[in-house]
Amino acid sequence: MKKKLLEVKELVTDFTSDRGTFHVVDRISFDIDYGETVGLVGESGSGKSITSLSILGLIKTPGRIAGGSILFQGEELIGKTAKEMGSVRGQEMSMIFQEPMTSLNPVLTVGEQIAETVRQHKGMSRKEAMQHAVGMLEKVGIPMPETRVKQYPHQLSGGMRQRVMIAIALSCSPKLLIADEPTTALDVTIQAQILELMKTLNRDEGTGILMVTHDLGVVAEVCEKVIVMYAGQVVEQGPSQEIFTNPLHPYTELLLKSIPQIGGTREKLYSIPGHVPSPHAMPDGCRFHARCPYAFDRCSREEPVLLDQGSGRRVSCWKYDELADPARVQGEQADQLEQSK
Repeated sequence: MKKKLLEVKELVTDFTSDRGTFHVVDRISFDIDYGETVGLVGESGSGKSITSLSILGLIKTPGRIAGGSILFQGEELIGKTAKEMGSVRGQEMSMIFQEPMTSLNPVLTVGEQIAETVRQHKGMSRKEAMQHAVGMLEKVGIPMPETRVKQYPHQLSGGMRQRVMIAIALSCSPKLLIADEPTTALDVTIQAQILELMKTLNRDEGTGILMVTHDLGVVAEVCEKVIVMYAGQVVEQGPSQEIFTNPLHPYTELLLKSIPQIGGTREKLYSIPGHVPSPHAMPDGCRFHARCPYAFDRCSREEPVLLDQGSGRRVSCWKYDELADPARVQGEQADQLEQSK
């Protein structure tokens, strides 16, 4: 059997506070093939960023990886020393962080920051590394790279800073790129350029990408597969087209309903009622049941498990079969509307 690029199995990441120890990421499993682009979606507080930091071995006290397995190209990452993980990060896998202005060093030129990565991992001389930095800035579409390489982060626009982050992440040609909200706070034109750049990198370089986002529009644009997280758990996963056209989990359905529609009515935009529960106050049963329009008694008592539905689809819901039947869903919604009158 061909090895996966990344295999996450039953991953548990804990955080400890004065209230006790809590699972922020709770027994999640997924995989990424070589050259595959996967979206990890969910509201803020769902555990997306902690999952990506766990993969990279960047969880610090009071957090810790408490269980599970993270296999990268068949090699276990959990248990590696900081030095061993340092040789993997940057060279074999890289991350684009959410806010480039806080991730870039303000007292170093962007060229020096790119050069530092390749000098550390590739053993280049200072001159070779700076030439490589110019080439990387050109590769990510920054104009006048010979000039920009000598500039500091505050001298660049938000879109350029994000491109610099991508250039740093790609400077050693990693096999896996983790992008944490790569288009946050960028205008729509720059967002489109960044997404097009990532699609090009995936196509031309064969880079596997894990796109961490709450923006389903971004996922629809670039991802082949979707993993939906809620309250630290995976509730649904599968091919993007199937997820978008026929969601099986109520949470996925409501996330899709929340997307603004161009040319839609002037009605108030839909938002999911309630909020993601805190790790120290997780409800019994299904963690989504208090916000779910389809919940019934069993949902508040028993926690559903993530079951394989075939064709790469998995879902964790007691009523997924009813959601998979559009006629039944419409009937239930009609009943609920009638009862509310």
